[in-house]
Amino acid sequence: MVTMPVDKGFVVTSPMGPRWGQYHFGVDYGVAGGSGGKPIYAIKDGTVIQAGPASGFGQWIRIDHPASVGGNESVYGHIIPEVRTGQQVREGQRIGRINPSSATNGGVAPHLHIEVYRYSWVGPGQRVVGQTILDPQQVLRGAKWPGESHARPVGKQGGTLVGVDVSEHQNGMSLKRAASEGISFAIIRTTDGTYKDSCYRSHLDDAEAAGLVTAAYHYLRNPSEGTTVAQQVQASLEVMGDKKRPMWIDVETPAGLHVDHIRQCKHEFEKHGVRVIGAYSYVPYWEGSVAPHEPDSHEFGAFWVAAYGQNPHGRPRDIYPGDQHRQWNHPLGNQKPVMWQYGSNAQVAGYSVDINAYRGSKAQLRALFSGKPVPNDEPSEEDMNKLYRQITAFISGYLGPQIDAIQEIWRQLRGPGGNGWEQLGQNERGQNLTLVDAVAAIRQQLAQIQADVNELKRRKK
Repeated sequence: MVTMPVDKGFVVTSPMGPRWGQYHFGVDYGVAGGSGGKPIYAIKDGTVIQAGPASGFGQWIRIDHPASVGGNESVYGHIIPEVRTGQQVREGQRIGRINPSSATNGGVAPHLHIEVYRYSWVGPGQRVVGQTILDPQQVLRGAKWPGESHARPVGKQGGTLVGVDVSEHQNGMSLKRAASEGISFAIIRTTDGTYKDSCYRSHLDDAEAAGLVTAAYHYLRNPSEGTTVAQQVQASLEVMGDKKRPMWIDVETPAGLHVDHIRQCKHEFEKHGVRVIGAYSYVPYWEGSVAPHEPDSHEFGAFWVAAYGQNPHGRPRDIYPGDQHRQWNHPLGNQKPVMWQYGSNAQVAGYSVDINAYRGSKAQLRALFSGKPVPNDEPSEEDMNKLYRQITAFISGYLGPQIDAIQEIWRQLRGPGGNGWEQLGQNERGQNLTLVDAVAAIRQQLAQIQADVNELKRRKK
């Protein structure tokens, strides 16, 4: 989990990126009415490795975050520290306040400047965006405000899966990253009418490499819009090529549709060996824009319904209304939906996307998509969740402290951030010596002293 470094009401006044002919390697936060004296908070658990004067900042705080909370180092500038070097801090803990004085804060209007490093602070010449230094807005995506508890999904979650549907509008989106954020399946567009989606192949390869359950969808157009159903299906087949996947028929064109169009579309796909899972639509459309009104949907397979409610922004599970929501029980075409698209503003892998829920396991979802029975030997979602909890407990309970201990040994040997210890002196290049460097220097000095003593003894003789 992550907490914002400032209170609710603050906004980004300057993002990371090019600025004034230079590169701004962090994000600035300010608040209407002035930021001076406002508190700042640790974004994650960690150890304060520096708190005090810093060139350009007046003063700063650097916090090293252990692997158990995702690692990284956060830097807070233009502030007055309220913590000391070596102090352990918790996520959301107040660590300082914004310096109200431009005379002592680096000569700028009062604000918080925050930077996040993948491992530890490095100078400007070593900063590579996305590698040595990260965009704080990406790190803080979905973070709670200080004093708030992390949002909990409403209702029973059970084995409910969440997934995305994507098209070329999400070109560049990493579905591998989506999988790491808890996404379990991806439904990928092939075509809109006869328009061929340029990202079907790349999205599919990315999704399946990440272990997501996959399917395709075709946006069905009324022949009155210029193309026959057969032409549309042919275009979809050409996009898929040798990567045919089970198909959803998207029923929502503003021109309206007749049940015969959906029936023909299903027949054309199946004639070419593509399984049709079912139809996607939303309640007013199926009830009012498909002729005859609200036809029985069973012949097309399962039903995937879109209903957004207030359509909030946020992480998929945080905005999910819950397994007991009435939408799951709303019959459409005389059947209840098996899948629910409950929003279009979910924040996944840095993109705002359509988000969907499926109440069941991955094995059951694969069976729905493929039309094959659920394998008896595949572990249940409950079994997998139990194993995950056991592994997580082992990592946090055993490996976590070991990693922290190793990091502490490394810090003692190399100094804060690997930049040596000021109290041990500097080398000829003006760099702080590490403990190893200092021991080596002492050995050299002792050897020289011994040589001098031997020389004096020789001369005395």
